[in-house]
Amino acid sequence: MTADDTEAFLTEQASGVLCLADDRRAYGVPVAFAYDAGGERAVLDLGFAPGSKKREFIETTDEVCLTAYEWSATRDWKSVVMTGTLAELDDDAVDDETEAWFHTVATDIDAEERDLTLQWYELRVEELSGCRSRG
Repeated sequence: MTADDTEAFLTEQASGVLCLADDRRAYGVPVAFAYDAGGERAVLDLGFAPGSKKREFIETTDEVCLTAYEWSATRDWKSVVMTGTLAELDDDAVDDETEAWFHTVATDIDAEERDLTLQWYELRVEELSGCRSRG
């Protein structure tokens, strides 16, 4: 995929798998994200339950990757892997437009019905790689 194809794909996507590590243990978690091509980042609003395994892994992971993909058939798919660092954001570091778009695509999360603490994060993208089927 070209750089333009990769950015267009990420702008259209809203979900993927965030991959974290702790020493030799890996942990992948489905997440919603908003991609900000101009800022070379993906913004995430992560929910943490008490004793969160996700939080434990975030604290020990230096480099993360977030994989977004679309699969229609064996010969009709696309995927993009964003690699970089994950950093906590203050609420005021996420502009109103990004927050509104994020909550439009992340409609399946209801923190009030679960005992979750929400925290904004950004994945500072250092490397992007995308590929698609030849079909």
